[in-house]
Amino acid sequence: MQESDKKRANTVRFGLMAIPPVAWAISFSYLFLIANGFRMDWVQAALVPSLIQGAVVGIVCILVWLAYERFMLKAH
Repeated sequence: MQESDKKRANTVRFGLMAIPPVAWAISFSYLFLIANGFRMDWVQAALVPSLIQGAVVGIVCILVWLAYERFMLKAH
């Protein structure tokens, strides 16, 4: 693998690692504000759904990385 391919793969990997925590934080923040505004249990109303969404986004990112690694890196 060439140096430019390694740099590109590292950039893609870092981007895919950064997406799930950001997605979790965004989904948690608005659900937490709504739950807090209506005096609801924030764990059940905000934490659990946002963790599920974060896990799904993480799985999608892993699948994207595996597809990138299989098709794009092997092509070079």
